[in-house]
Amino acid sequence: MNISTHQNLHAMQSLQRQYAENALLPNIDWQALFQQQRLTPAQITALDTIYQSAIPLALTVFKRLNFDVFSPAAYHPQGLGLFDQLAKQEDRFLHILSSMADDLDHETRHQIWSMLLRGGAVLVFKVWLGLVKTGQLTIDLSQFDELSDLLWIKTKPEQLAKQLRVDTEAKYEHLFLTFEDQVFLERFNCLETAILFSRLGVYDPVFLSLRDETVAEFFLAQQLVTQEQIEELQCALNPLNCADQTSKQDYLV
Repeated sequence: MNISTHQNLHAMQSLQRQYAENALLPNIDWQALFQQQRLTPAQITALDTIYQSAIPLALTVFKRLNFDVFSPAAYHPQGLGLFDQLAKQEDRFLHILSSMADDLDHETRHQIWSMLLRGGAVLVFKVWLGLVKTGQLTIDLSQFDELSDLLWIKTKPEQLAKQLRVDTEAKYEHLFLTFEDQVFLERFNCLETAILFSRLGVYDPVFLSLRDETVAEFFLAQQLVTQEQIEELQCALNPLNCADQTSKQDYLV
């Protein structure tokens, strides 16, 4: 990349960041981005509402703390300052989001609730970042874990449901999104969410226990699963050698 091109790109990113801090965001065609699935109007509105709420607030905090999301090495540890400042903004973010969602129907609010518990704010930020970085409709996957740690909503599912006036038992789809070969909205913000989504039938508790050791310990302590059930599933997945270890991932942020 020559100097002129780099300067033009930097100027464009600075302008987009300034616009976003003032809630002037480029439109996202969510269906075009997640073309492997057919999104409902409620799901599209939910994604857009989270997007319009989360980006300006996050960028305002990042700017105040000199955190450059466009830098190739954007994550620079700053003690607890960055985490604390973003944590303090969670109530403000949820207040803004609740106000924006107040006139939406219950299904759309339920989609917002479900997505936020599983990293929805992180996802929309990375979509915005991908678009601004490349000029293309994409998801920026660089340093995804660092931004995940900073932008995950920590509020418990029942409290969030109360704020958004959502019935947690409502029979709506809990959306998983696929982009290229990755699945998004598949992790939980806390163990309470893991329990709830297992109870609702979105996840099998034995499968979750097999794939995530933290969840397994908690589910065993709560007597939601037994060690025998976990071992039986392990053998079913590895019939030639029950001692083989199933690949694991962290389902909890």
